[in-house]
Amino acid sequence: MASSINSTSVPSGMLPSMIEDLIPGFNFFSHLVSLFFDIDISSHLHIFAVVLAFWSFVLPTCWNRIIFLFLYFATSSEIWSHNKLYPSAMRWISLQPALNRTRQLVAGTRTSLSTPWDGEDGKADDEKNGPEDNQSFSQNPREFLFKRKCRRHFGTLRYTPSQDKVHFFTYKGSWVALHRQPYKETGSPWFANMERLYFYAAPWKRYVLDDLMNEIHKTPVNGDPKQVAVYEGFKVGSSFQWMQVASKQPRYLSTVALDQGKKRRVVEDLHKFLDPRTRSWYQSRGFPYRRGYLIHGPPGTGKSSLSLALASFPYLDIYALSLSAVGLDENILTTLFRDLPKHCIVLLEDVDEAGIKKRSSDSPPSGTPGHNGVDRIPGSAGSVTLSTVLNAIDGVAAQENRILIMTTNHPERLDPALLRPGRVDMKINMGPIHRREVQQIFLMVYLQPTDTLFMEITPLSIPANPDWSLDDIDNLSTAFASKIPSGRFTAAEVQRYLLQYKHDPSAAVRNVKGLLFGLECDTDLSAFRIAESPHQFRFNDTAYCIRVSAHIFLWDLQKPYILLIQRALCDTKPGYWEVPAGSGEEQDQTPRDALEREVREETGLRLSRVTHALPIQTWARDNEGRQHEWIGLPYIIEVSELEPSKSRANRQGLSEPALKWKDAIQLNPQEHQDFAWATEDEVRRDKYKMFGNHKKTILEAFAMVTQTCSV
Repeated sequence: MASSINSTSVPSGMLPSMIEDLIPGFNFFSHLVSLFFDIDISSHLHIFAVVLAFWSFVLPTCWNRIIFLFLYFATSSEIWSHNKLYPSAMRWISLQPALNRTRQLVAGTRTSLSTPWDGEDGKADDEKNGPEDNQSFSQNPREFLFKRKCRRHFGTLRYTPSQDKVHFFTYKGSWVALHRQPYKETGSPWFANMERLYFYAAPWKRYVLDDLMNEIHKTPVNGDPKQVAVYEGFKVGSSFQWMQVASKQPRYLSTVALDQGKKRRVVEDLHKFLDPRTRSWYQSRGFPYRRGYLIHGPPGTGKSSLSLALASFPYLDIYALSLSAVGLDENILTTLFRDLPKHCIVLLEDVDEAGIKKRSSDSPPSGTPGHNGVDRIPGSAGSVTLSTVLNAIDGVAAQENRILIMTTNHPERLDPALLRPGRVDMKINMGPIHRREVQQIFLMVYLQPTDTLFMEITPLSIPANPDWSLDDIDNLSTAFASKIPSGRFTAAEVQRYLLQYKHDPSAAVRNVKGLLFGLECDTDLSAFRIAESPHQFRFNDTAYCIRVSAHIFLWDLQKPYILLIQRALCDTKPGYWEVPAGSGEEQDQTPRDALEREVREETGLRLSRVTHALPIQTWARDNEGRQHEWIGLPYIIEVSELEPSKSRANRQGLSEPALKWKDAIQLNPQEHQDFAWATEDEVRRDKYKMFGNHKKTILEAFAMVTQTCSV
């Protein structure tokens, strides 16, 4: 009786019902199998249970043991995520079909972890512009920009094998295993999650890993190996290392505004230094194989541009370091200079702002920062002494086979010891440009760069637009340079002006007075106002009066009309027609204020937007026996009473405008007696009598609004 009570056996009739409770539909499926195949599934359940247990527990355990033994005896190569080989490795992994077909994948728009140096990952794939892109932008700019934003937002979808798993693939006929092992570093959110890549191969196939590492090393991350990589110093754990933060497109020397003689001397000096025979000559005589350049000049003269150009031609990477960086001390500086690779450029920008102390006040090293993890160089400015900088540049333990470029706005502030030969071998002055450099910048904007040979300064000779001729561009560059005072502007100022007319070189020459006076619609006039004569302004040591004019357009059936007002009989030049205009007064802070006031006083309209600025004009006028110089600032504007939506409707012929606008336009009878909406043809036929250069300016305004259709 006791044995029957303690028995754990299950009656055969109860087993199917228990399985039916666990797996609904089992009895029906078992009945079908028994009916067609004459097999009782319930009698073979113990076999299925054994197979399932073996598949779920025994086989994975055995497989893990096999993998463990393979990894234990295999030869391996390890890549850390803070090594500059890591982005190339992840790029290579994402391009391997075998590794994209594994069972565990990580999907994303980046191939590597979130690190500061791989922000350009996939850029070459996402931003290649072809002829169809240029045509799409011309047809619908907003749609093109929206699609480009979508491409950047979503990025290029890539798959990489998951972490903490071993993935097998074949490389050149041999089995290779990949293991991504994550780890954490504290101190910075950029490096909170990092990883190590392990590649394994059979012990007797070390050459397979060698070939694999060479192939990974040659894999470009950004798609263009000619780009200049820019590195900065980072703290990784307890050490400091150089890490890539950006990639720059090569800069042609022909696009740098510098005297041709100076430019050629720099290029020839750099060319001779990079000659392999020069290195042998230095070593045979015991000279340190280093070269130093000091580029000095005011801000905007092209110091950084020249540095990038000097790195672009010999395909050298830039290792940038600011001596005034927060937390930079002697130990960090020495470590970073010691770890410099061969054949590179070290760029120390704004060394005059570093606060380097003189030798007499050198202080002992301040020590390294007291925290671990990965972070940008921390600390306080001025913690690097002059002696430390000198030892890092050319001390006994200083790195050789590198080029040093220092930039400064004030070379007179630097210690003479920093500038002695051996540390600075050539000084390059980048001051305000002269007429030859002005002409060079003009050609740079409107001609294609053609530097193709190593260390050659090939002149610009191909027009950027096929509709332009080389002779026309050359003549325009000469005319433009002749109007610019020598030594007055920096390269950045001239380039900024020319970029406004990058598609119209003739307009750049016509409107050159805009550069000379530097007047824009919102320019603060208080800096130019003469205290004893508030209605006059001093430009280039000459007193000027300012006159603003407003060109207001109305569209009717795809034809523009301009608002003209007729002078009163009691005014000077009675009966002549003009646009609303007047001189700047004491209460006007900007040209826009004067424009808004004159439009309101002469027409009763309210200025809503300035759409275009026409070429600045200058003239002289006698007043009571004294000659006054004048500056004319003509603008194309919109007024609140004529909204852009209504203007566009008129342009399409959808509504009929009221060409008289008697209720909106309110003239001052003391100054004007009538107004009219005139067409371009009527102005050309002199239907409305004008004086001075009013007709010429109005026709220029017609040409601009007809071309842009933006009024």
